[in-house]
Amino acid sequence: MRVEFYRAIRYEWKPMSEAENNSEAAEQPRAKSTVAVVVPLFPKLPGLREALASLGAQTRPPDLVVLLDDGTSPDAEKLHDIIPALHVEVVQVEPGPLATALDALAEYLANFDFVGLLQAGDAYAPARIERCLETLLNPGEGRPPVMAVSALIPIDSRSRPLPADEPRAIHYERLWAPGRAGAELSDWLGAGHFPGPVSNLFMRREFLRGLQLDAQTPNFAMAAVLLAALQSQLAVIDEPLLSHYPPAVEAEPSPRASADLLQTQMAVLTALRDKLPVSPETRRNVASYHRAAWNSLSGVREDLFQQAVLRLASLASGDEVRDATAEVLRAREARTAPAHWAALLAGKDPLDVSGYAAALRKTREKLRDALDENERLGRIANAAQGSGWVRFGAWLGERSARRMMELEQEEAEAEKAAETPPAPQAAAAEKD
Repeated sequence: MRVEFYRAIRYEWKPMSEAENNSEAAEQPRAKSTVAVVVPLFPKLPGLREALASLGAQTRPPDLVVLLDDGTSPDAEKLHDIIPALHVEVVQVEPGPLATALDALAEYLANFDFVGLLQAGDAYAPARIERCLETLLNPGEGRPPVMAVSALIPIDSRSRPLPADEPRAIHYERLWAPGRAGAELSDWLGAGHFPGPVSNLFMRREFLRGLQLDAQTPNFAMAAVLLAALQSQLAVIDEPLLSHYPPAVEAEPSPRASADLLQTQMAVLTALRDKLPVSPETRRNVASYHRAAWNSLSGVREDLFQQAVLRLASLASGDEVRDATAEVLRAREARTAPAHWAALLAGKDPLDVSGYAAALRKTREKLRDALDENERLGRIANAAQGSGWVRFGAWLGERSARRMMELEQEEAEAEKAAETPPAPQAAAAEKD
């Protein structure tokens, strides 16, 4: 793809082949991680000014804002006026899918460590870039993630949060329920594509550069998230760091939507073709994803995917089928029974990630209500301690009044114990 860029500060057109890779970043020593945020100007959507303004309000501003123009935004350079304090460049690409433009852009951003995406209609929370950087730079235990996604706030056309009972808000809560209930990441994604729009992707540039996605992949955001997650390299930040105007929830996927989702699934499978033979972990994750996808909230047609896989299997030779079977049988999971098998034999329902999450959420709500009620009764008991009538009842021997007085004594003893420093020997033993 031919890519050219427009320097909004220098007002100078250059072909990409003649350009130094973001000269201002290249001329300075890289003392910290560098971040570029890519803002596609296509397709044209409302809310572009609000999206750009959110970049100017970041606690950790981006080092570069790239405005991707496919030739349909002649006044793109004027958008720099919205965020005058930031370095802005306009990159012109040929009309085509976003995946193709980003593939070409990955090399152009060679001097940057991290890349975020932001579309019109969405907006970053002030701490989004800072929190995503913290998550990717300080991963803790496990494999270092290559991508971070966050919770989001569904908003209306006026950038106001949607009411909790609005269908789109309800759908969003259902998408996030499995993970918040403790579901594994691959199962969670199979139950529904909870990260949402492409604006939620914040990734290492090396990951973006190494994506082996077909240029015609319909849903780039879903494919990129799956490739990171199925290789156990996706970090999820359960904080609302992105505002998003979601589309209406379809009662059932249209034939076009089903076709796009199937092509995306096959693109992911193709991109993992070199990893699947050598990584049992990736195979387990892929299997878990497709098991949960039978009940997907995002319209994924797992039956169509299975038909495509069966057709691919029919094209393999007998030796290839036998080799693949033997390899799978050597895997650890082939030697252990599935965890839910005993429950199935006992007559219980099969695993349903979304249903399990919904039941667990109701249990947590009941527990929260019980805790609130307990706190309310405690406040009543505390208020009653100073009541003369309660003391009079305790003197008469009334059991409820007497119990209130006992509670007062127990609380006083607990407060006294907390204020008394431990004995030297006890403190030393506790320290050991």
